[in-house]
Amino acid sequence: MPREIKMPKLSDTMEEGTLNVWRKSEGDRIEKGDILLEIETDKADMEFEAYMSGTLAKILVPAGETVAIGTPIAIVRLERDSDAELARFLAERDLGAAAPQPVAAEPAPASPSAGAPAATPAAPAAIASGPATLPPPASQLPFFVPDPDRVRATPRARVLAREQGVDLSEIAGAGPEGAVLVRDVELYLEALDASDPPTLPGDVPATPVAQRIADEHHVDLTRVKGTGPGGRVTKRDIREHLEHEARQGPERAARLIGDEIKLSQKRKFLIRNMVESKQSTPHFYIAMEVDADPVAALRRRLVEEGRRVTYTHMIMKASALALERFPEANATFRDDRILRYQPINIAVAVDVQDELVAPVVKDCQGRDLEDLAASTDALIRKARERKLAPDDYSDGTFTVSNLGMLGVDHFFAIITPPQSMTLSVGALRTLPVVDAKDGTIRAGRRMDFGLACDHRVLDGARAARFLDELVRLLENPHELLESSAKHGD
Repeated sequence: MPREIKMPKLSDTMEEGTLNVWRKSEGDRIEKGDILLEIETDKADMEFEAYMSGTLAKILVPAGETVAIGTPIAIVRLERDSDAELARFLAERDLGAAAPQPVAAEPAPASPSAGAPAATPAAPAAIASGPATLPPPASQLPFFVPDPDRVRATPRARVLAREQGVDLSEIAGAGPEGAVLVRDVELYLEALDASDPPTLPGDVPATPVAQRIADEHHVDLTRVKGTGPGGRVTKRDIREHLEHEARQGPERAARLIGDEIKLSQKRKFLIRNMVESKQSTPHFYIAMEVDADPVAALRRRLVEEGRRVTYTHMIMKASALALERFPEANATFRDDRILRYQPINIAVAVDVQDELVAPVVKDCQGRDLEDLAASTDALIRKARERKLAPDDYSDGTFTVSNLGMLGVDHFFAIITPPQSMTLSVGALRTLPVVDAKDGTIRAGRRMDFGLACDHRVLDGARAARFLDELVRLLENPHELLESSAKHGD
């Protein structure tokens, strides 16, 4: 029996994926382990391997489309499957013929005057028989959701709906898991034609679902452009009208709107994660100024010795040492308990091709400075080459976000759940400073640190002691070199 390939769940937080490119075409022979396609997840672009051998009989979701996990995206014909078995499998799902067999053109939906449309083999008896009746005016989807047009439907039903101007979210599908079939669309069109009452001058034709929504939201249908069958106003038309009204504001001032920017899966995940963090985590913020002259002098000496070490590397090393000495800061809040992490895994925020990613350097405790620097640089290279895997993002316990190289003096980043702290690093600045010994004024280098903390895990005093230790380490950077135990020892 043929098999469906469904959108896989490639990370713990993945809810949907975008098909970047198909590596195989319909009709191609595939072997177990072959790369079938590339999928963009919320964390990385990943290659998906075939987990069965056979022939790629049909591609259900084209490249560029975004679908939820578990959505069928292709059909594979196994070696033992006969032509009849494949045809029956596709017919049961209203998927048409498989490649490379010639695909017969599907007849256009019949109008009432041309007689009843031909029955689709997979149409349930309860729908295929009896007079055409309009589906109940209650969509299975809420009116306001982020993507209300994502309705489960077969590809042929989508084509027919698009050609006829039908809003699929108004139809209760009779296919598997509520999928809308071609027959459902045909019956919907037939019922609309049969139930259309005579209209008075000035009346606006609308589908029953749209009429109900217009009544509930007090929408003047004369101001809504209908795009449905026969120029009817549909649910989608009303939603777009109300969203347009909301954008215009109470004074309906004209605005210039540029291009829409399609969000990547990683960007969508970041947005959801940051919104969740601000809504559920009680943030508080503290800041300290760092005397950066000692760490700048150490870095200059290391560079002269041919050792590639950046300020970010040194800050990560100092953070690891501070977390070792203050284990209560390397913790999370879960189910009315505080749980301390065993490893120290530091995420470092990186701006890559207009996207923010935060790969995680694992097991930072006990690692020497250059070992930590090498691991960090390797992850940053993978990020810039867009080769990060989900494991490269996972299990962070602390985050360092450095905007100093962009000229930002001070800022406070949002905590990344389920972590309890994020360190924000500002620019290295040259300022006039007063010498504490003799009161003279000299030029000195300073750097601002901002620490965002989860108040459920740390109170202000504990957070201040942790940040003070971090600052002390950077002002006495010889301690960063003294901790030279190899990773894993």
